Amino acid sequence: MISFLKYEVYLSKFLILTSFVLLILITFAVVYISYISWKDKKRLKK
Repeated sequence: MISFLKYEVYLSKFLILTSFVLLILITFAVVYISYISWKDKKRLKK
């Protein structure tokens, strides 16, 4: 029973860490896509 509780704690920590990593990656992806789009609009105006 105790080993199962330890496994559950490690699983929840892993899920929290994974969700934070995914959130950071998605944020960087959105910023990068916005930057590319902004540069493209700037290029098209010329």
